[in-house]
Amino acid sequence: MNVVLLAAQSLDGWITRHAVAGDGFTSAADKAHFRAAIRGCDACVMGSATYEQSKERMRPEVFPELRRVVWTRAPGAAERVAEAVAGVLEFTDEAPAETAARLRADGRRRCALLGGGQVNAAWLAAGLVDEVCVTVESRIFGSGTPLAGPGWALGVELALIEVKTLAPHGPVLLRYSIKK
Repeated sequence: MNVVLLAAQSLDGWITRHAVAGDGFTSAADKAHFRAAIRGCDACVMGSATYEQSKERMRPEVFPELRRVVWTRAPGAAERVAEAVAGVLEFTDEAPAETAARLRADGRRRCALLGGGQVNAAWLAAGLVDEVCVTVESRIFGSGTPLAGPGWALGVELALIEVKTLAPHGPVLLRYSIKK
């Protein structure tokens, strides 16, 4: 299974604007890129904050073939159990390698890793990410959540595949493969 980390960030490297989770800061060009990218996937993994911010747009009927896995510290919480849809939306606290193995066994071919920073870092640290696709928005925040971390000692090497301007005056799409 191919795993692609999809993210949007500010020019100074933050995937959230200060403490505000979600993609509210992203451009229309990035949103169009994201929709096209997610249509090419049959699974996605995200953290609970990312899920909370995007669950209306990512609900099962919008992308019916997309299996969604939400990484959370409390997968058995009553709210999570009530939201789960067998084979479509699940909540887990298992290790990234276990999730990847289950998705592979289910026949999934391409998985989008949608963040946040802790989820990105855990999957990168486990060596499960094949590609990183980042939209750099024409904004500077000064603080927020880093793409991978904080608190992770990563030494991931990347090879640039593509640079593309998504709209006049930005944003810029950077696509990398992971050197393994």
